[in-house]
Amino acid sequence: MRVENGELRVESYATRKSAWRKILFCIVLASLSTLNSQLSTAQTRVTLSERDIPRIPTDTLPTDRAEVRIVTFADGTFRYIPTNPYHFMSAPAYEAHWDTLNLFAYRGVGLGDLPERIRIEMAESHGFRAPATGRVLSKYGRRSGRDHNGTDIRVDHGQPIFAAFDGVVRYSRWNSGGFGNIVIIRHPNGLETYYSHLSRRAVSAGEWVRAGQVIGYGGRTGRASTNHLHFEMRYSDQSFDPERIIDFERGTLRQRTFALHRDYFSIRSRTVERNADGEYDYAETIDGEDPASVDSLATNTIAANISSEPSPAPEPMYHKIRSGDTLLALALSYKTTVTRICELNGISRTTTLRIGRNLRIE
Repeated sequence: MRVENGELRVESYATRKSAWRKILFCIVLASLSTLNSQLSTAQTRVTLSERDIPRIPTDTLPTDRAEVRIVTFADGTFRYIPTNPYHFMSAPAYEAHWDTLNLFAYRGVGLGDLPERIRIEMAESHGFRAPATGRVLSKYGRRSGRDHNGTDIRVDHGQPIFAAFDGVVRYSRWNSGGFGNIVIIRHPNGLETYYSHLSRRAVSAGEWVRAGQVIGYGGRTGRASTNHLHFEMRYSDQSFDPERIIDFERGTLRQRTFALHRDYFSIRSRTVERNADGEYDYAETIDGEDPASVDSLATNTIAANISSEPSPAPEPMYHKIRSGDTLLALALSYKTTVTRICELNGISRTTTLRIGRNLRIE
């Protein structure tokens, strides 16, 4: 009931219900109008990130090497892909000790298990690009009473870091032991290269990468006081001086075929350098040691490369037989042939290889 012009009028329930509906409809309409205005404003500020775009292959492009092609994706990225990845991954280096969760993979393999000398092809079929080019901040050797197992190269924050050789990423994780963001690549010749203190990693474990591909970006993560790349080279987890192979200031490869002596795995064994006259000279000694007693083998190796006289005949190279070794795997690993190994050792292709025996390779 309500009073109108002095008279008492009675409203039906249906009339009151219709009025309330109109009021509610107006409230909802006003709310929706306000919400729509807010959404329109927000949408003008939204930008899609790379993660919002599907990583769908869009095209393939040739490279200067028949065994490698470039695959482009819808998000604007690309990857190098081997035309026959099965053949590439069948290299002996990828058959054993493959660990994507732990920094070091060769558990149970000690320094004494390695041959006295290992012949390593550096770039004939694996490509090359210096991971970073610039001033060397710290060299391989003893530093402040601790072992420094690699070379530190000055880089800027966010500077692209490149894969030194073709290979497969074995490890790409954050390491709490001091490396910070680190990528480890295993190469077909058996070497592993370590790239640490990265601000960001650009590859994942199991990914095939080509020499010169960006695998991360420079930074100072982990135990690092300034932006730099800590770069290591290891063989069966044993480190040696990367400057034996790479000239980081010039960004060049010192040697295309490298004789890795077991003595080089000593933290006191460092490469020789060029002096002001462009001639090879010893690096500064460590802890007052005589460099001649440490690096005589390195001198002979590098001198052979720069001398105009014929190189002397190489010393015999031996391999100590381990469980799982086969003549074919050894031939592939040492870049030789089964026939040559048999001739050097007076054996046949069907000879049983006894564990512990030293087999001459060349």
